[in-house]
Amino acid sequence: MPTWNLDDLYKKEDSGKLIAELKKQTREFTKLRSALKPTLSVEEFMNIIKQKEKLSELTSRLGAYAELWFTENTADSERTSYLSKISEICTDAGNETMFFSLWFKDLNDNDANKFIDNSGKYRYMLERIRANKPYTLKEKEEQIVNLKDLTGCEALTNLYDTITNRFVFEFEGKKLSQEKINQYKQSTDRNKRKASYDLVLGKYGEEQPVLGELYKNIVNDWKNENLKLRKFKTPIAVRNHGNDVPDKAIEALLNVVRKNVELFKEYFKIKKKLLNLKEMDRYDLYVPYKEPDIEYPYEESKKIVLETYKQFSQDAYEKAKKIFDDKHVHSELTPSKRSGAFCYTVLKDLPPYIMLNHVNKLNDLFTMMHEFGHGIHGMAASEQTQFTFHSALPMAETASIFGEMLLAQRLLKEADKNEKIAVLIKLLDGQYASIIRQAYFVLFEIEAHEKIANGATIEDLNKLYLDNLNEQFDGVLPIAEIFKYEWSYIPHIHHTPFYCYAYVFGNLLVLALYKMYEQKGPEFVSKYMKILSYGGSESPAKILKEVGIDITSDAFWQDGFDIIKEELEELKKLTS
Repeated sequence: MPTWNLDDLYKKEDSGKLIAELKKQTREFTKLRSALKPTLSVEEFMNIIKQKEKLSELTSRLGAYAELWFTENTADSERTSYLSKISEICTDAGNETMFFSLWFKDLNDNDANKFIDNSGKYRYMLERIRANKPYTLKEKEEQIVNLKDLTGCEALTNLYDTITNRFVFEFEGKKLSQEKINQYKQSTDRNKRKASYDLVLGKYGEEQPVLGELYKNIVNDWKNENLKLRKFKTPIAVRNHGNDVPDKAIEALLNVVRKNVELFKEYFKIKKKLLNLKEMDRYDLYVPYKEPDIEYPYEESKKIVLETYKQFSQDAYEKAKKIFDDKHVHSELTPSKRSGAFCYTVLKDLPPYIMLNHVNKLNDLFTMMHEFGHGIHGMAASEQTQFTFHSALPMAETASIFGEMLLAQRLLKEADKNEKIAVLIKLLDGQYASIIRQAYFVLFEIEAHEKIANGATIEDLNKLYLDNLNEQFDGVLPIAEIFKYEWSYIPHIHHTPFYCYAYVFGNLLVLALYKMYEQKGPEFVSKYMKILSYGGSESPAKILKEVGIDITSDAFWQDGFDIIKEELEELKKLTS
């Protein structure tokens, strides 16, 4: 299994030099404070922006190494200490230089527009600074918030990771990590599935007195900063503003999901019949159609991923290949390594880093395809600025999920009838997990934030989550009591409140985009790559308007479910 080459960021022994350089650049930037006047020439203003961009690149490089090194072994005290140290240094640099954004926010519209209209690729970044004006505090207050976060919400989420990543489970006489025991959730053996869920959720239940209090304090921190101090109207409005999507678009998205939950209830009835199960409950949610008789070792998966991207786009293939060639992938399975998978795009001119935990299952192949979609997206936006090459969260899942669709359709074309059924089930299982499940996480969060603000107990949250599950599965899949602990197991609601609607947005968007690809063929590819090339240099609404998509329309989101309905009809035909 490969490990990544972090030397492309910097060598650990050189960290002192980079820290000294960051402090030097920060001091030089602070000297510009007295020069900030509305009478600045556009050229002088742009030179300041480019100095700030260099600072951003340096803090990104320093922070990424610390985070990735910590990921390899979250139980190592040296790595934990280094991550805390770098976080504090980068926060200090941000505090010392935030005066620029605060000054720019306070300009009158005429003076600000003089700079914005002549800023080229930096335009959207400057517009977003101005958009934050109603929610911005005074400089000293902003500095206090940043310092508070180091020992507040950041410390709480790091503590959550430290606790949960050290969980070890006794299973069939072996000690397994969470990553390894989770694969049994898809076992064809009911007893193994149930044991996997019970062990993991039971452990989270045992630790819930601590984990629950961590979550409640994360939520209260979110409320105190964003609603009390910054005056956002609702907790989710904070995320919507950060993503530059209208509240109306996310309301439409969640409403349409709720209206279509019956579609997946119908799917689970079909799946129950296919699997010849007398009874089916929540433990059986991800049971495969048949035990896969093919394993997908790392090198074979790599080959399939590259071939699939090449069939779609030579450009996408070359970008994915460069990530492999530059040794920016870590898939070695080691104790206390962070679970799951991610893609970390650090700099616009540096191939992203991809973390995997590959155990040779079909799901691992899809995960690889997914994360390399993220990588391709980041590299496609390399012509943007360091400030604008990262896409907004709702668009961030577009390339990753589109990659999964490409892979699924390839496997469907190459499969016999039984394999097609298995792939359709994999596809529909994935669409449940990334649309319905993720939307209901957000619906849980909306209510949880409200209830915690009114003094909810951990048991109140458990009941709320069970009610959430019952709405998804009522009349189809009975829910065991132990699933009330599942919300404590979801990292995103701790790390990044309301993040999960990005998966819903991305999946339903991709279904629409894939339909366009089927209809238009090769001419669509250039349009798709152009969408990726925007990165975060425009709002999601404006980027998608180019291909005729209105994200505030219920009808658009319903189009995605109509395509899922077609998949369900195909499954019915194959199994009739």
